[in-house]
Amino acid sequence: MYSILISTISGLMTYEIMPALLELLRKEGALRQNYRGELIPVGAGFLVIWAGCVTSPLLLSPLFYPNEGLGVSLAALYITTVLGYGLLGLFDDLVGSRRETGLKGHGIALIQGHLTSGAIKALQGVAFGLVLAALRLGAIDPLSRQWLFAFLVDGLIMPIAANTLNLLDLRPGRAGKVFLVSSLLLMLTGNPISLALLPWIGGLLGYLPFDLKGEAMMGDVGANALGALLGLTSCCVLSLTVRFLLLISLIILHLLAERISLSQVIENHSLLEALDRWGRKGP
Repeated sequence: MYSILISTISGLMTYEIMPALLELLRKEGALRQNYRGELIPVGAGFLVIWAGCVTSPLLLSPLFYPNEGLGVSLAALYITTVLGYGLLGLFDDLVGSRRETGLKGHGIALIQGHLTSGAIKALQGVAFGLVLAALRLGAIDPLSRQWLFAFLVDGLIMPIAANTLNLLDLRPGRAGKVFLVSSLLLMLTGNPISLALLPWIGGLLGYLPFDLKGEAMMGDVGANALGALLGLTSCCVLSLTVRFLLLISLIILHLLAERISLSQVIENHSLLEALDRWGRKGP
């Protein structure tokens, strides 16, 4: 009940503040065309990650974590992850262009000597992921093969998971739904660390009504941060073997996304299309 209360507080904060934030984004010209060509406030996912960061320290209560040291270190790791990847996403929202798309497009531009915001986000995201992986794993036998393998797997899962949610954030509510379903699956592992997602789950639930109505766009600041949170939680609750298989799956998904349209795949599958359209206003 205590953890649900935290999530509820985060959701109510987001829902009440969001209209004022959207008005501010419109006023300052933070707009981007959506898939229908309409200008929509972008970067609204900032409020979701902010609400989660504000309420997550409540998880330090002994009611939630009897071991206060675990609570402090876990909250610090989660907040660092969401703010770091959120900042990279915000950078792309502010200065990024859509001339180059996909990892291939940004990679080709970099080889040709043109630095893009996407390339910076990818390179910095991997570097940050490796730092976070080292912090999470600690310095226990850092030269062992298993530690090195876990370090590489975890360090890559976080940035790739972050970009995966970015790939899916092309229709109202899609990225949010994927985050919620993925969070539920992680919680079903029974590992209490997965409950650390609850502050951001609440914030997302407070935000989704605006996204589904086409009034707000999460932007890279939100999708990048929430995707990284899923990656971090996967590292905390899944076995190394499962994490490695997850990493391979995400890499394959990115390779497929370079060749085919994920939106087209969803639209051509009746069940996926129904889930994708659920709650959405308009076509």
